[in-house]
Amino acid sequence: MNTRKAAVEGRFYPSTKSRIFDQIMEIEQSGRYPEPDISPGKVFGAVLPHAGHLYSGYQTIPFFQLIRRHRLFPDTFIIVHPNHSGFGKSLAIDESTWWSNAIGEVPVDQEVAQAMDLPFDSKAHAREHSAEVIIPFMQYFLADHNFSIVPVCMKDQGYKSASLVAESINKAVAETGRKIMLIASCDFSHFLPSEEGAALDQEVLDNILKRDAPGVEQAVVEHQISVCGYGPIMSLMEYARSREKKYKVEILARGHSGEVHPSREVVDYISLMAYR
Repeated sequence: MNTRKAAVEGRFYPSTKSRIFDQIMEIEQSGRYPEPDISPGKVFGAVLPHAGHLYSGYQTIPFFQLIRRHRLFPDTFIIVHPNHSGFGKSLAIDESTWWSNAIGEVPVDQEVAQAMDLPFDSKAHAREHSAEVIIPFMQYFLADHNFSIVPVCMKDQGYKSASLVAESINKAVAETGRKIMLIASCDFSHFLPSEEGAALDQEVLDNILKRDAPGVEQAVVEHQISVCGYGPIMSLMEYARSREKKYKVEILARGHSGEVHPSREVVDYISLMAYR
């Protein structure tokens, strides 16, 4: 049994269960964003940020509020996330059987992971924060629901790679019958004045709202937009499209780091949901 220990606990989020939960509760109670007034029949997944909880928790929480309120809980969250370190294979599922943090241990769904038929490589995940920081929100909002995860790290974020991830998820769902939800981990424009970042992000959002996955990559490359998880976003879009051609997209929350720590240059955080 192989357990991945938390790599950024005590930095991106607190180092004890009570302090992690207290901070999430404080952010939730701030009410910066209202709980989304949507009643989805089926949630395919969401785009969620992966910065420190104090910065991006505000944008993360509305999604988990929504699925908790409607009791739309999956068996397994497939967390597709970028590779910030450059270590490991171009596409990599983590080899661990458990992911642990101060809150507890979360199982990796071995059946789904094997059925996806993608490479395994723990090096890609060992120091990576972009899946890890989302898991405490799952543990907080789904405290009364058993769930597992499959972390998929994308060093190659091209459209072909994203399509392969979506296909591999469909294959695993067909083989295992699992109810899954895809979490695309992504921060938007980095270290720009807020107006400039928002304008660039809109180029990406316009393509997401049009359900044009290749257009997302094209916008990022053409305008040199520092959206660090555009591959995971395209994976979600392709997975949702395979399940429902005219799937819906809802922007849940949109903000930036300067709202927490005033600065001339900010990082943008946007959460959105793909659903039926």
